[in-house]
Amino acid sequence: MRTEISIFERLQGHPNVVEFHGYFEDDEHIHLLLEMCEGGDLCEHLQQKGRLSEREAAQAIAAIIKAVMFCHERGVMHRDLKPENILLPYKNCSYMDLKLADFGTAADFSHGKIFDEMEGTPLYIAPEVLTRSYDEKVDVWSLGVLLYIMLCGYPPFNGESVDEIFQSIKRGRPNLTDYPWSSISLEAKDLVKNMLQKNPYRRFKLRDLSAHPWMQEYVFAGDELKTDMQAQALNSLVVGG
Repeated sequence: MRTEISIFERLQGHPNVVEFHGYFEDDEHIHLLLEMCEGGDLCEHLQQKGRLSEREAAQAIAAIIKAVMFCHERGVMHRDLKPENILLPYKNCSYMDLKLADFGTAADFSHGKIFDEMEGTPLYIAPEVLTRSYDEKVDVWSLGVLLYIMLCGYPPFNGESVDEIFQSIKRGRPNLTDYPWSSISLEAKDLVKNMLQKNPYRRFKLRDLSAHPWMQEYVFAGDELKTDMQAQALNSLVVGG
């Protein structure tokens, strides 16, 4: 809990990261005071709406990428990116307004440490987490799982048990041919494939994502947003990304 508080304090000031107002303690608990997000989480939203259009998915993943880039600039990897940890500030908000939350499993990677803890939610865990040797590149894998789910409505790696899910992740072969992938653009599939690259050194870096043609087509309609994302990409080179 103390680590989460210190990370929250480090990550304030970004529109796509839930705002932290402080904390207080009583005899039994530590209470965090966070921004109220009345629109629920992205998991609930997707359950109600179903899969997103390519434009909607691109806008949603762009907002989350901006938040994760901000975290990486400050040497923080999230390690548990999933729809339940992405909040809608109010109902019917723009997908560009999504907020990243829940830093309970986040970690400081600014000193170049290689991590071996098994952290995260099974469906979203990167292959290198299962071999207990990983760094901040795991966040890009989880973003790829998120994008996959937003586009088609189901996860790329699944199973009847956690062990089966892990075996599917280790194989690292997401299905991009079954319904509805035949109706999804080649550009979207290319981006998903590169985010879900099993080899973390061949996986797209955060700064590669906003430059991808699919993101350029569906997100960067205005120069202001494009400049903002490019500035974050340059800053993310300082620590990680």
